[in-house]
Amino acid sequence: TTTTTSTAAQCYSYTTMNDVTRLATAGSGSTTDYGLFSTSTWIRFSGAGGTQITTSSPGLYHCTTQYSGWYSGSLPSPGETVNGTVCYTYSSSSCYYANIISVTNCGSFYVYDLVNPPVSFYSRYCTV
Repeated sequence: TTTTTSTAAQCYSYTTMNDVTRLATAGSGSTTDYGLFSTSTWIRFSGAGGTQITTSSPGLYHCTTQYSGWYSGSLPSPGETVNGTVCYTYSSSSCYYANIISVTNCGSFYVYDLVNPPVSFYSRYCTV
């Protein structure tokens, strides 16, 4: 077994989030991430609230919001950082709105450099 340890600064300096209302299986609501990430913030998801942004569309009205955000890009290999697209599912489109984030693979977990969603209402990043 090969273990890779990242030396990227964001693997040691991040904000931890454990929020079960972010889960892709959570129902509809009116929660938004707009304003929460008004400056880019490295986030590590952990615990019962999920450990990463979901990589498939959760469908309409999940994660206690209306525009459900999911990561549609390629995830990085250990020690790497990539830029990828977050899509927001709404109406009949799995990518109604989109924004770019950075993702770092810290070996045993991912950290995400999150920014405000592209719309100011009922949009948030969903986790699994």
